[in-house]
Amino acid sequence: MDKNSGRNSTLGSALAILLLAVIVVAAIAYVLMNPNVLKSLAYLVLAVIVIIIVIIVIVYLAAAFLALPYYAAKGETYQTGKTYDLDDIVSVKEKDSREKK
Repeated sequence: MDKNSGRNSTLGSALAILLLAVIVVAAIAYVLMNPNVLKSLAYLVLAVIVIIIVIIVIVYLAAAFLALPYYAAKGETYQTGKTYDLDDIVSVKEKDSREKK
C-alpha cells in the first residue's frame, strides 16, 4: 500500500448491515405470525398514500389558481401586418447554405 493512503475498518458498517438484516427478518416473521398486524399496516400505508395524493392535488390546484391572475394580466401577444399566404413561399432547394446574403 502507498504510504500516502490509509485504510479504515468497515467492521461497524458490516455489523450495522447485519443487524438491519436480522431486524427485517424478525419483522417479517412477526407479521407472518400475526396477520392482524399486516392488515393494520396495509391500512396505514393506504392512508399515507391517499394523504400524499390529496396534498399533491391541493398544491397543484393552488398553483393553477394563483397563476390565473398572472396570465390574465400578461395578455396575448400576436403579430400584425403579416400575411401567411402560400404564394409567398420560396424554395430553398437551389440555394447554397454556405452562401452569405
